[in-house]
Amino acid sequence: MTIKINGTDVAAQGTVLDVVLASGVDIPHLCKDDNLAAIGACRTCLVEADGRIVASCSLPAEGVKQVETHTDRAVMLRRGVLELTAAMQAPAGEGAFGGPFAQTASGVYEVAEVRAGAFDVLTGATEDGSSEFFSFHEDQCILCGRCVSACQDLQHISAIGMAGGGRSTRVTPDGDVTFRDSICTSCGSCVAACPTLALRPKAGGPA
Repeated sequence: MTIKINGTDVAAQGTVLDVVLASGVDIPHLCKDDNLAAIGACRTCLVEADGRIVASCSLPAEGVKQVETHTDRAVMLRRGVLELTAAMQAPAGEGAFGGPFAQTASGVYEVAEVRAGAFDVLTGATEDGSSEFFSFHEDQCILCGRCVSACQDLQHISAIGMAGGGRSTRVTPDGDVTFRDSICTSCGSCVAACPTLALRPKAGGPA
């Protein structure tokens, strides 16, 4: 079975995003981790599939006939999502707009500090340097959920999760304690999964 990606027949294996990437077409996919099931949280991988705008990471390729990745509508929506996501981060300071997210935003769509103020930067955003191995910078978090999935679904530790709702949602260790006081084992999976500089390894590890 095949699927047409921008007019070219490609084997329909996995998700639409898998097929798009296998065809050599590059689109953003911030919450996609190769080690985990699709989260479908960031919406940066939007494409037109059989005329509908869909998150390609969570849509099985089987049964889809035609995908267009760079229609005006798809590009406009992806750019808008990236701009709003960028506006969630602190607009200045060390590490602002860093990591793979910055490369995706500025390199693919020339998005940087666009729509500043579209989201208020988190008030009272915390920095947690209690772990000997990494630090957490909430003002760089885009709530993609990759760290949570890595901790809960890959490592089965559940030391980190999402708390609150709506614009009050935040990533936090279980019980809203510091990482040092949580059940975190410092395995590093959350740091490796983070597409921004919200979770950063400490140089040299513990003293």
